[in-house]
Amino acid sequence: MIFREGEWYNFKVTKVIDVPGSGKQFVLSHESGKKLLLPAQYYDKYNIAVNSTIQCRIDKINCTGQIFIEPAHPVYKTGGTYTFNIKHIGDTAIEEVQSIIVCDIFGNEIEVLTPKGTIDYGQEEVKFKVLSVKKGVPILSASAKWDICPDTLSNGQEILLFLSKVVVIQNEEYYLLKSKSNCITLLKVKHYKHYGFKEGIPIVASYRGTDDRGFLMVDPAHPYYKMGGVYQFEIAAIEEDYSNELGSSRVAVVYDKFGMKCGVQIENASSYSVGKSVSCKVLGYKKGRPLLEIVRM
Repeated sequence: MIFREGEWYNFKVTKVIDVPGSGKQFVLSHESGKKLLLPAQYYDKYNIAVNSTIQCRIDKINCTGQIFIEPAHPVYKTGGTYTFNIKHIGDTAIEEVQSIIVCDIFGNEIEVLTPKGTIDYGQEEVKFKVLSVKKGVPILSASAKWDICPDTLSNGQEILLFLSKVVVIQNEEYYLLKSKSNCITLLKVKHYKHYGFKEGIPIVASYRGTDDRGFLMVDPAHPYYKMGGVYQFEIAAIEEDYSNELGSSRVAVVYDKFGMKCGVQIENASSYSVGKSVSCKVLGYKKGRPLLEIVRM
């Protein structure tokens, strides 16, 4: 049985166990025999009971084959629009953006970033679209129109951005980058710290669309690895990759120049071993890491 990211599967809740260091976990069993753990702390208001059957989405499968799941929310459906009570409206560290704090059906406080002026300060309710659910809390979007970015950009187009400042949003640090025409993008500091962004120094980036919040999605040019370039990497480990649609395959784990973990697909595991050097071509970038493909020399 091969699970695929984004798809839904039924699981039976067989029992609850206490895992040292991780707390209580629901043990979920799939008809294929596959068993997964679901942290109970995030879903105490879902009324999940032993011997019940719940539907879960495969949220992510990492390069080591670890599967992360999200059970269906009892109220909110992905793509649906719902009314939320507003708790607070305020300014943010981003001049053009205001912060809307709302409460969901279970009392969780959720921050949504919108263009300044989108929501009136005296407003008590607002309708937001549910983009997805993470650890029992809906991720929301205002679906608002941003008028701060007049540029018409095409996918793959190179643009120049400049570091404005580092901002903190929902306890996560982001680089706030702007173009000269005030287009905005946010990049997590933990993914791009090694890029060495500095104020006043132009950052060349490749445009790949706009996210649900209205911010640009970009891939900054890597400080070392060039697109299409071929580089040597040493294999640190060989692991299973269960995200392959045709079945499990093998992945060679390598580390880039900055110590970031990368995975590269291998066809014949017997031809590779830990400590062996491989030539890899850079196909692109993701979260500050090169996307690699083995080149046969």
